[in-house]
Amino acid sequence: MSDLSMKNNFAFRVDIWDATDDGIVEHVADVDDFEVAEATWLAAVKRWPKATIILRQGARVVHDSRRPRIVK
Repeated sequence: MSDLSMKNNFAFRVDIWDATDDGIVEHVADVDDFEVAEATWLAAVKRWPKATIILRQGARVVHDSRRPRIVK
């Protein structure tokens, strides 16, 4: 695998945070595609229902498992 195929910057990241919001406990995924990132976040929320799982795009929080989802 060449160095050119190793990507370090992704549009979205999914992380598990500690209960006091002091920091990331576990990094789950880096993803460029929003639909894949959202599906990864949903899978993580289902896998760890009591954890705080956050999907971010840079500093912007896209989804936070502590917030109820509103379906329209």
